Amino acid sequence: MNPFAGKDNISLLITDSGLGGLSVCADIVQNMNRYRSFKNVKLTYFNAWPEQYRGYNLLPDMAERIRVFDRALIGMERFKPDLIMIACNTLSTLYPQTAFSRSAAIPVIDIIDFGVEMIYQELVSQPDSRAIILGTPTTIEANTHKTGLTEKGIRAERVILQSCDQLAGEIEKNPDSETVRNMIDRYVSQAALKAGDRKRPLLAAFCCTHYGYSHVIFKEILERTFAGPVTILNPNQAMGNCLFPDGRQETDDVHVDLEVVSKIIWSDEKIVSISKALETISPETADALKHYRHDPELFTF
Repeated sequence: MNPFAGKDNISLLITDSGLGGLSVCADIVQNMNRYRSFKNVKLTYFNAWPEQYRGYNLLPDMAERIRVFDRALIGMERFKPDLIMIACNTLSTLYPQTAFSRSAAIPVIDIIDFGVEMIYQELVSQPDSRAIILGTPTTIEANTHKTGLTEKGIRAERVILQSCDQLAGEIEKNPDSETVRNMIDRYVSQAALKAGDRKRPLLAAFCCTHYGYSHVIFKEILERTFAGPVTILNPNQAMGNCLFPDGRQETDDVHVDLEVVSKIIWSDEKIVSISKALETISPETADALKHYRHDPELFTF
């Protein structure tokens, strides 16, 4: 699938429920500038968080989550993207069940496929290893990663599911806070009890786009908890590289017009925290977050 074939001017929309997917956006902007595969890029980061104080994990059931995300997808159409990238594991689990997915004229790719393939390759290359899937309650409840891995021939007992309730929201406030550290410690300890032998090689998969912001804390706690070698897998990076398979430089220059739009208002605390985490990768993405456009009518449901 290449919706950009033969195009110099492209429109790309990246969506997440919150600020985690901005790390994917930052990688893509960095790669746009590095490889210069296109002349003009209209890039929209669409925050699909539905209500000011209630995200998808707090909606009453799966049917309501699907319905709300379906309406968000309809809201994305008015940006006329050539491609929609779902940089969110929670929303990726919902997408195949939406009405939009059955009739969409716009190509859509989601992050789960990248995660499943990344985890699969490592499990195959390290036959004694196990993988911990770290994700939101909705992602873990959907069980999409484990199902995808078992369909590829991985034994179910090699895949451990660990829900990290409310961790993403705390990471948005401050990825390095003591609250985040304590939550990661608690969830890793819970996963360790399920894992059994702590001397075997371990793969820890970030199946929430927010978790990479707290990579250092995760690494420290995982390596302290498990005696065997630990490999951290972050599908964000694979998704950020997917539009540049051969790394060729094709134009003299590229112009990226990046806009961040949100139905809800982000606190100054979150904007400062996440823009700081992004600025070394892509100053343009950090700046776009600082100047995001608040649109209460971004989508309705």
